[in-house]
Parts: sequence; structure tokens; C-alpha cells
Amino acid sequence: MQRKKVNTLTKDLVRVVELAKLGAYEEALKMCRKIKINHSNNAAYFNIKGIIARRLGLLDEAFSNSKRAIQIDKRLFAAKMNIANIESQKGNIYKAIAILEEILAEKPSYQEAKANLAIAYKSVGKLKKSLSIYKNLDFHGSWSHKAKFNYGITLITDQNFENGWSYYEYRWKVAPHNEVIWPFPDKLLWRGERGKHLALWREQGIGDDIIFLSLVPEAKEMCSSLSVYVDPRLQDLCKRAMPEINFVKDIEDIECEYHLPLGSVPGLIRNDISDFDRTVKGYLKADPKRVESICDELKLEGKTVVGISWKSFNSLNPLKKSVQLKDMEPIFSGLDVVLVNLQYGDVKDEIRQFKEATGIDVIQCASVDNREDLDGLAALIEVCDLVVSTTNVTVHLAGALAKKTWVLLPYVPNFWWGSDRSDSIWYPTASLYRQPTLNDWDSVYISVRKDLDKRLRCN
Repeated sequence: MQRKKVNTLTKDLVRVVELAKLGAYEEALKMCRKIKINHSNNAAYFNIKGIIARRLGLLDEAFSNSKRAIQIDKRLFAAKMNIANIESQKGNIYKAIAILEEILAEKPSYQEAKANLAIAYKSVGKLKKSLSIYKNLDFHGSWSHKAKFNYGITLITDQNFENGWSYYEYRWKVAPHNEVIWPFPDKLLWRGERGKHLALWREQGIGDDIIFLSLVPEAKEMCSSLSVYVDPRLQDLCKRAMPEINFVKDIEDIECEYHLPLGSVPGLIRNDISDFDRTVKGYLKADPKRVESICDELKLEGKTVVGISWKSFNSLNPLKKSVQLKDMEPIFSGLDVVLVNLQYGDVKDEIRQFKEATGIDVIQCASVDNREDLDGLAALIEVCDLVVSTTNVTVHLAGALAKKTWVLLPYVPNFWWGSDRSDSIWYPTASLYRQPTLNDWDSVYISVRKDLDKRLRCN
């Protein structure tokens, strides 16, 4: 009788699973803890609890529960995969790969484990190996939506745009996109029809908005009228550069025949690498009056000005995309340049500590809030001769302004940057400095310093 209980889902566990499916992880975990006394030898209970704890970032609790589940049932592969996912979240990707390989050696048909293995291989830069797994994957079940989305990202990274953008549409099946309420329910989705009244609307972060705005001029050429809903902080920049387009702060102000989320536009007009030749250089414009005012405020005339930014606040892998300001000393030490802060957020203490430790000053512009005043940030970027930054909003804005920009990339960056290019297909004035191996920023700093020395000698 006891053996029967080992992997059974009782009514209370069914409720826990239902809560987890709804994303109510905290409530699900509370319920798990309450019913523990009834499940001391139930592998399913510990498996579910381990998965929920991981979703909440409680990695130690997740690990101990998954381990207990495996002790009860050595063939509970879902618990083993949860441990692989825990290791991945901790940054131990190669440990995760080893666990997933062991699972698949025992159960080759476990498709979800294959999908996770594909993600893991991509995260350590093994793009081709990741793609080979995806190509042989049997997509089925609820997990397959996320797998298809990740497959799309991997294909785009590999510059297989036509197939990549198609799978990218599966983002609507996974969090947080599956929670987006679509506007215009009574209007048709745009598929490239010409001569229509079209509305495009934002659905992602502001960096993504800036990238997709590069496609707006081409979309306008295909329509009789175009309205675009963007972040209010981008309004002035957009209206200045594209006065013929109706940029709105409130999506309810738009009247249209067709509509499309901005992230779906590339799938219509960027399906081959040659399509990027049409990208408009400098498709956003800074305010000339603010540029002049900032020049007067900072007294930068006659100096070589380098704008710097060093971290991202994006919820997806912000640490991987960020560095410490003090770590950038090898780039600028001993150089006759003026450094200007382009980093958003409160970084006064970092800048002060940087000067105390290195003697290098980073000028802050008092008249610009780098986070909220993006029109001001654009003007501040415009007064710089060069921008050096990790991948964040500053980089995207500098690229959209056609400013010479040197981008510091982690070993496996966001798919916008491809896998091995030294230039950007989205921003023609950007140069890419990639980590040669995982977490190797020192090599990046050396390369940037070498090129900066060369640039200064030429000036």
C-alpha cells in the first residue's frame, strides 16, 4: 500500500499543481508546506515542491526537495531535470549539461530534457550543437512553447532570420508575453498589406523598442498612414526624426484598419541578411538646442569626449551584461580623454569611489536624468566623440543616433548581436567587442584599449 503512495497526486497536490500552472507559486509553496505531513514518502510531492521553490528562486530548498524525490524514486527524471535547472540558475552550466546528458542516456525519449540541453549548450556558446538538438526535437506538450521560442532566438542568433522570426512568435505563449492584453481586438493583424491605416504597438523593453523603431520608416512606405505607440520617454526623439508618423503616448488615441506588435515587424521585412542593408543610419535625432546647452554646461569644446556606461537593469541576466566601473580602469588609465557618465540609475557613489581608487574623473551632467530623460540622454550622447558601453539602453540609443559606439559583449550576448560578428547589422556605427571565453572581460578591455590608443593617435 505504501508503494502506491510514492508517486501519486492526491487532491491537495493536484491543487498545488493547478496553482503553479497559474503562476501562483508563493501560494502553491505555502500549501505544499502545510500538507507535508501527509507526504513523507511521496516522490511526487517533493518533486512538485522542488520545482515550485526553484521558480521562486529558493534554490537550496529546491535542491533538497528534488534530491529527496530522487531518493524515493530513482527514475523520477523530472526531479533530476529540476536539479539541472537549479545548477543552470546558479551559473553552473556545465554541471547542468552533465546532468541532462545523464538523464538522456537513461531516457533518450525525454524531449523536454533535450530542449533544456539545447538551451544550455547555447548559453555556453555552442550554437551549432544547440541547433542540431532543436532540429531533431519532437515539439509537443506545454513545455514546447518555450522551446519553440528559444529555438527562434537561436535561429536569429545564427542569422537564419526567416525561420527564426517565425518561431519568435511563440513568445506569446510564454511569460511574460502571455500576460499581454492585445489592443485592437476587432482589427486585423498586418501581414504587409499596402495602402492601409496601420498601428504598431510596443510590447517589450525600451531597448527592444529602439531596435524595432529602425523598421518604422519602411513600414510607413507600405501604408497610407502609420501610428506608433512607444514609451513616452521616446516620444520627442521619434517625432523629431520621423515627423510624418503619428507617435502616440496613449494607445487608445489610435484609429486603424490593421495592427501589429513592434516585435513582429522584423518577420515581415528582415528575413535575409541583405534586408539589413536598408536600415536607416541615424533613425533617431537628438535635439540640437539641448546638445548646444550641454556643451556649454560641460565645457567640452576641444576635448576628446568618451561617454561610458557599464551595467544593465534588465531582469534577464543583468549581471552577465554588466561590469563594475572600477574594472574599466585598464581602458582609460593615462589617456587624455574626458569621460562622461551615460549610465542611468543612481551611480554617484560608484563614480566617487572610482575617482578615489584611480584618479580618473567621470563627469556627470546635472541637467539630464539618464533614466527618465531619454531626449536629454540622446543629446548627451551626441556631444560625445565615442560611446563605450555594455549592452543596455544607452547602447541602443547611441546606435539609433548613429554615434560611434563600442559595445562590450559577454561570451553569449542577446541574439541581437549575433554569434561571431565584430559589427552590428542593426547599428552600422557600432563595433562589437566579444568575450573570447566565458566571463573573460579582461581580454575585452585590452582590445578596447588597443583600439582607443590607435584612434587617439590618428586624431
